[in-house]
Order: sequence, then C-alpha cells, then structure tokens
Amino acid sequence: MSTWHIRFRLTRALFSLDIDLSGGERPLALIGANGSGKTTILKSVLGLEKVQDCTIRIGDRVLHDSESGIEVAVEDRNLAYLPQGLGLFPHMSVKENIGFMNRSVEATSTDVHEDEIFQIMKQVGVSQHADKLPSQLSAGERQKVALARLLLQKPGMVLLDEPTSALDILARREVRNILASHLADFAIPTVLVTHDFRDVKQLSADLAYLHCGKIVQQGSLQEFENATEDVFLSEFLAQS
Repeated sequence: MSTWHIRFRLTRALFSLDIDLSGGERPLALIGANGSGKTTILKSVLGLEKVQDCTIRIGDRVLHDSESGIEVAVEDRNLAYLPQGLGLFPHMSVKENIGFMNRSVEATSTDVHEDEIFQIMKQVGVSQHADKLPSQLSAGERQKVALARLLLQKPGMVLLDEPTSALDILARREVRNILASHLADFAIPTVLVTHDFRDVKQLSADLAYLHCGKIVQQGSLQEFENATEDVFLSEFLAQS
C-alpha cells in the first residue's frame, strides 16, 4: 500500500521533468544518469522548485495540491533533507548543529532536549566531538553529525542526496550501517538519490529509474536485475 505519492511537472529551457512516483515505508532508491534531475525531484518535494500540476502527499498529509490550491510552506513540511553539502553551520559546535534545527516552540524542558541530543550523538558515534567545530572533524564525522541532526528531527519523510559519495570506504560503511539501523527502527519513508549500488543493496528495498525526464521503471532490485538491455542499468547493477 502506498503511503506517499509525488506527481508534478517542471519545465525549463532544454530540461523537463514529468514525475509520478509513489512508495511505502520501505526506502526507495532513485537512480539515473548525471543531470537527469534526481536532486531536482528532492528539491521539488521540499518546495524549493516551482512546479506545475503538482500533488505531494506524505501519509494523510497533503503538502501540495495544485488543483485545490494547497501549498504548505517549506519550513512547515516536516521533511528531513540531507544534501551533498551537508548544510552544517561552520561557527557552531557539533552539539549546537544537531540541536539547532530541532528546537521546538512547544518544548517544556531544556534538559529533555539536551538528553535527546546526547543520545543521538552517542548512537551515531560523535558524542566525543560534542564541542568541536565542523572544520575540526573528518568528512565521515561531519556526515555523522548531519545524520544525527536529521534523525533527531523525527520527520515525516527523509530525503537523502548521495549520502556516501564524498566519504572514504570505511566512513561509507559506517554511515550505511547508521542509516540502515535508524531508518528501519523509525520506519520513516525515505527517498535516496545515489550512484553507488552498495547504497542500494544495504539501504533500499525498491528502486526507481529516472530517464529522459520520467520514471521509466520502478520495482524491487530483483525486478531490475533482468533489465540488462539498458546501458545505464547494466553498468549500475554490475557494480561490486
């Protein structure tokens, strides 16, 4: 059963998207060639792109419906986005970065919030760096900080844009393990943009292939393994 649905059109000079995509609580990997529009899809769901004929529904919540005139503001969509650039504040400590995006006007106890921050730092393995600045961390450690901030948000949906692409082999393995564990625990609907087949194998239950501005195939990894006539898919699935 579908728990979320994304449909929209986007037209620019020499570039267009016509997207109809749906999924459940199992993570979905969005794959396609460079420049095909994968990141643009994530930004459209976030409300950062101007789109037409749009319907975005996450669970029972409608975030955008062009026909009825509904368009929830970016800051009110309760979506967690992990961009390639991570979006960490360079002047804030690890603890401050994790807590900044998760301050609630309804919070009644600062101690409870501090405890939540400490627990998530411990879970992802950055508690020993709580007072350090991002510039004092390795690339893998910075990625863990960004993941901790994302997970603490308790979002309605997680959008990941190549979360392991800038990491070394060891850090990639650690980040995949953290993501696999927490996304499973919280059963958060997730869309993952990746060029790494190992991300798909460990983090995703289903795939969607973006080609020529449209989702041309969606299904399980087993269903994709028979699609050997497509050059991109053949090379992608051949990764070890």
